[in-house]
Amino acid sequence: MFGVGLAAACSRVPAVGTIEILLSDHREAIGDFERLTVEVERVDLHTAGSPTEQGWIELSPQVALVDLTQVVGEASLSILRQPVRAGSYDAVRLVLSGASGALKEGGEVQFGEFSQADRIEFEVPGGGLATVLLELVVQSDDDHPGGSYEILLIEARQVGER
Repeated sequence: MFGVGLAAACSRVPAVGTIEILLSDHREAIGDFERLTVEVERVDLHTAGSPTEQGWIELSPQVALVDLTQVVGEASLSILRQPVRAGSYDAVRLVLSGASGALKEGGEVQFGEFSQADRIEFEVPGGGLATVLLELVVQSDDDHPGGSYEILLIEARQVGER
């Protein structure tokens, strides 16, 4: 009887918490756009203590298309909220399939695939919620010959509960 109780205690299911990922845009060149829609392919979390190329957990967003002109400054949009293993994480990677935008002065801008990670240490508590904001920035290179626009992940930070 003692052996059965010990086996049950050793085979406990790992604790689960919830991760929420918000997306926002920092106000640099987004003002040039009437619309700039990014297509989020996935968001990856890196388990703390794992080697750099290992320990990534791939998560699919519930909201895959985001118009960055609608999430400028303090505004943000929840693109993902799902259960994950509770524990420590130390990086987030945003993967975009592409993006397209309509400029206010006319014309379209197309962006290719994008993948960028940022270091951020945070805990997903068992039974609790961790919310991480990914802040993008659209930069203009139009002051250089042949210049265009690029999208960058400038910061990942943990924010309070919403």
